[in-house]
Amino acid sequence: MCRLMTICLLALAAALVAVPATLAATAPAPTITRVKPMRVSVGNLLTITGTRFKAQRNRNTVIFRGPDGRTAFAKPRRATSRKLVVRVPAAVARLLRVSGSRQRPTRLKLRVLSGKFSKFTPRRLSPVVTGVGDGDGGGGGGGGGGGGGTTVVCNNSADHDGDLLPNTVELVIGTDPCLEDTDNDQMSDGWEYWSAKDLNVKAVPYPGRRPFPNALDPSDGAPFGSGASSFDFDGDGLTTLEEFRAWRYTGRSFDPARVTIGLESVLGYSDGTKFSRASETPAVPAWRGPSYGLPAPAEPFPATLNLHGDGVWRDDERDADGDGMANFIESVHGPGQPAWWAAFYNQDGTKAEAWPKPATSCGQEFGAFDMRPFAALDMADPDVDGDSLLDGEDDQDNDDFSNIREMYEPVAPGMDLDGDGGFTCGAITYPSIDLDPGPGVDPHGVNAFNPCAPSVQSRTCSDWKPFS
Repeated sequence: MCRLMTICLLALAAALVAVPATLAATAPAPTITRVKPMRVSVGNLLTITGTRFKAQRNRNTVIFRGPDGRTAFAKPRRATSRKLVVRVPAAVARLLRVSGSRQRPTRLKLRVLSGKFSKFTPRRLSPVVTGVGDGDGGGGGGGGGGGGGTTVVCNNSADHDGDLLPNTVELVIGTDPCLEDTDNDQMSDGWEYWSAKDLNVKAVPYPGRRPFPNALDPSDGAPFGSGASSFDFDGDGLTTLEEFRAWRYTGRSFDPARVTIGLESVLGYSDGTKFSRASETPAVPAWRGPSYGLPAPAEPFPATLNLHGDGVWRDDERDADGDGMANFIESVHGPGQPAWWAAFYNQDGTKAEAWPKPATSCGQEFGAFDMRPFAALDMADPDVDGDSLLDGEDDQDNDDFSNIREMYEPVAPGMDLDGDGGFTCGAITYPSIDLDPGPGVDPHGVNAFNPCAPSVQSRTCSDWKPFS
């Protein structure tokens, strides 16, 4: 009897414990019944009325969703079970549509997380959000000045977001003083502004529209998560995004005094001029190979970087990451990319069948090679494969010919000691291919991503060829 009573009491206790959990699981979600104002600027206050919010403000989260599904989050400043007051955060500016190089008012859906998620608001409860300084027509309680109080938003210093543009300038040109990168193209507003000034001969006013680098035009850079843009405004072979990355990697140099120095830029790297630091001689790379018992490259530096053969250092000749490879060599358009070699050997003047079809290439095997993957170079990464060697002294295809010797050949013929600068096959001369790999090795065409070129005897050239 006692045992039966004990079992009953335990079962009753378990049932009582389960009740709150069951009730919590079936508790209704919060709802949004009113939003005010229905037009609000980034940085201003928004009041959300509804039911079943949490009275402790930090237990609520307001979610803003843009037309493309991207979201931003904010904690309310004040909260009751029926009302949340939230300041529209700077991150919401990234959700606004951009058209005609301007941020446009954008209707954003709202959702509240208060233990559970509410539904997203329908159109009638989804406010139109405008950029900082555009005004919202409905007040916002931001305090001070016009435009619903936006003058105090992101204005605790002359350049709140640190993008090289004073807040006052950003409000004039339409960029957001709360955001370093208003159009979310991976390049900061100030860098795009000064690059546009350089392209427009820098002394004249800022050109605020396309086809210049523009901080309100995401197409001139790259969408978030993309690798590189396709634009090259100053014609030096480096894309806009690559020059920005080089500028960032080298320390974000900004020297206003250079406004008066020829075609040089206030920026360490600019996509508005090929000559951002034309008067600065690149440094000699700090080779790492000798620490591992490997010889340092024999090529002279900085002379090896001088692709154009003059005393002016263009941006494509400089070496942003200090690895011994000129920026153009490592750019997305240069021979530091496997695809470059396939295109190079597909030209009429340098036609060569892909490996392993040497018969159409005078017995050479320097065409495209796809039997294994290779790491492409990057002008803002001195060691792309992580082996501690600089990319210049390294060897992408592991055939024991350094990247310097192989990758410079089509760009600067004659670098590999003999200086002949060409190869003749029957009636065809290949003027851009230097074929001397060194003493005791048969001459073969170079290809930095083909381990059978320049030598079919290299330690990584495939012993067995597939059927062609």
